Amino acid sequence: MKILFKNNTKYTKENYNAFIKFHQSKYTIKTIAKFLLILLCIIYILIFNIIHNNWKVIIILLALGILIYLIQQFKIDKQSKSNKKIIKDEKKFTFYFYKNYIKIKCGRKFDRISYLKLYKVFETNKYFFLYTDEEHSLIISKDGFEIGTPNEFADFIKRKCIFKYKKESTS
Repeated sequence: MKILFKNNTKYTKENYNAFIKFHQSKYTIKTIAKFLLILLCIIYILIFNIIHNNWKVIIILLALGILIYLIQQFKIDKQSKSNKKIIKDEKKFTFYFYKNYIKIKCGRKFDRISYLKLYKVFETNKYFFLYTDEEHSLIISKDGFEIGTPNEFADFIKRKCIFKYKKESTS
């Protein structure tokens, strides 16, 4: 099968931090809105149960809240350790773009992702961020194209991800 685009991107502190900054700008408001909605629901349920003297339900809700908080803290700590490791270790990724899928090479390991499995695609001034879910993204540097150009790639990925593609004016 013919390689349509080839890109080499070195994951460094600079481009990883650019991704973190971009991701926070896109998803922080959404996360806060979800949190506030859940918080309002929990407050309503607590007030309702206090009025009706359902102390068992209140204790269960408080225990669940503490458990969820602890699990979330564990996930944050784990992700933080993972991020520090990623930032310390610079890795070079080679992306091969074919008609129906992307092949990703890192060292000796290969992975394949179908364009249909991409969650969102954002284009910025320096990067393409190909999200595989709400939290994870492939960082494609516009400087790293060996086959094809960033503009040709933008047209290509727009066609592959019609409703998932968005061009941003930041970094």
